[in-house]
Amino acid sequence: MPRILKINLLLILLILSMPTGFAASSENFSVGVEKITSISQIVKPYFDKLMISSGTNLKEQPVIRGSWSPDSNRLIVEASISHPKKIAFHGIYIMNADGSGIRELASTLNNTKEKSLSLHILSWSPDGNRITIFSNIFDIRDFYIFADPEKTLIKTAGRCNYTTVDEIRKNILDIEWQNNLMWNPEGTKALALMDQDTIPLNYQLYLLDSNGLILQQLTDVSNNVGFALWSHDGKKIAYSATGQPENENGLWTVNENGTVRKRLNDNGILVAWNPDDSRIFYFDENFSLCSIKVDGTDKVQLSKEFSSIEDVFEFSKDGKKLIFSAINSDKVTIYIAESTGKNVKALQEFPGYIIFKPSWSPKGDKIAFTQDEDLYTINPDGSEKSLIASTITDYEWHPSGEFISFVSSGSVFAASPDGSTKIKLAEDGRFLEGWSPDGSRLLVSQYGFTGLFIIKLEGYEGPLSIDFLTPVEEENCQLRVRCMSEPIADALLTLNGKEIGLTNSSGFLNYSFPDEGRCVINASKTGYRSASKVLVVQENSSASPVRSAVPEPSSDSGNKNVTRSETQIPGFRGITIFLILAFFVLRRSSL
Repeated sequence: MPRILKINLLLILLILSMPTGFAASSENFSVGVEKITSISQIVKPYFDKLMISSGTNLKEQPVIRGSWSPDSNRLIVEASISHPKKIAFHGIYIMNADGSGIRELASTLNNTKEKSLSLHILSWSPDGNRITIFSNIFDIRDFYIFADPEKTLIKTAGRCNYTTVDEIRKNILDIEWQNNLMWNPEGTKALALMDQDTIPLNYQLYLLDSNGLILQQLTDVSNNVGFALWSHDGKKIAYSATGQPENENGLWTVNENGTVRKRLNDNGILVAWNPDDSRIFYFDENFSLCSIKVDGTDKVQLSKEFSSIEDVFEFSKDGKKLIFSAINSDKVTIYIAESTGKNVKALQEFPGYIIFKPSWSPKGDKIAFTQDEDLYTINPDGSEKSLIASTITDYEWHPSGEFISFVSSGSVFAASPDGSTKIKLAEDGRFLEGWSPDGSRLLVSQYGFTGLFIIKLEGYEGPLSIDFLTPVEEENCQLRVRCMSEPIADALLTLNGKEIGLTNSSGFLNYSFPDEGRCVINASKTGYRSASKVLVVQENSSASPVRSAVPEPSSDSGNKNVTRSETQIPGFRGITIFLILAFFVLRRSSL
């Protein structure tokens, strides 16, 4: 009888692709539009049904926004009409990336003025297996909901196990106050700050599984934990604490399993880990931007003026450089430095105010920024400053780094990195909601965020996706290959480069588990963009993924969601300015 294994599997989505449809050099740069799809018109009948069922006569249009799945196959869309202290209406819908196959994931059908529950898209898990939704009732609770994109299934994060909107609304006081939810790099676990009903709130740090269930409480102190962030390898967590006693304040690190807490500094608000996880960046009580080694030594001050709300902080894709900005009353300064925070140099300085934050090209060879309403690019050494466009309302690099997209005078354009060639893609745009990770589609908001449409570029093949389905017997597993939710027959699957078979007419392939260790499963078929998943198999133990062992996509794959080299300032999203102010008030009152 074959042995039965207890196997833990971690799936890390890697889309390996070679985008076409444009050339690399400015001289022959070209990009074409294949199709424009109105997501607003697709969502409208579903949201209208929600409004009719509620018995209200609101005539205003909902605000609509969306977010791409990591494999570029799906789009999650939120439609909402929000009124603080009044009845609000929210619908969350999932569809294929081309707008087909829409279905409702959750909606607030029975909202009342007294209990008007909101639903807002927060993020996809990095592996694409879960969607996190921020939810609240004004002045009563803020919390998170985990959703399965394959099913109409939701669940509250934390100790409660409410699975319907009505159940959540009815029992909302049983749910903890929650904020700062953040996935680990593999999408198998998440961090969240929680507190039940302490006045004032005293958040503590918790580790959750992929369904939102609490695995472990990582901190249990009288101080308030304000911000937390995973290291890039997923093995450590950094967090900031404020309050009393003072010996629990400052910057801390802790292992993922809650062991080895280490205090790095006695004050500061967390900003980021550097790409190799050897240093942590933070700003101190004087708003100085600093970095420090994870052993608490070698403190470096980068700037005396830094605001988490206004300023930018971003590493280059190769992780060797970073840019950050400093804004004061009369000028903006953009700085460049090594990834350690050393050798800081002013890249640009100009009077006025920064509207759109500077950003690295995914290729790392250019930096884009705005001066007033003009869009510029510049080399990292400060040379070749180029005016790309004027009177813009938004911009975003294409994931390949081969061109930059922007909105000017209501039209959407693509331009070569030096601005020498510009191509109009669409009209009636206002803000850019983001490129799909494979670079084939651009999501665009219209004026007032009441309209949303997709620009599909020419020359991109449909993306394959690989699903690993939980084995039901012995050592066999089932692999599924799809494109836009449709099964793909005769897709070739390989394991570490060795062919293991073709999918059947339903897109499935049965296969026995590989030996314990790490392997790469690849799916390919002519006419589709191939996909890969890294599979880590461990017998009779919990899996601990090694980030550095996961192969990265090629530099021209166009998938910026994989490497996390583009570092965002953590914690500030969804957390009130009150927490930041409280830190400095408490700190100064103790001096």
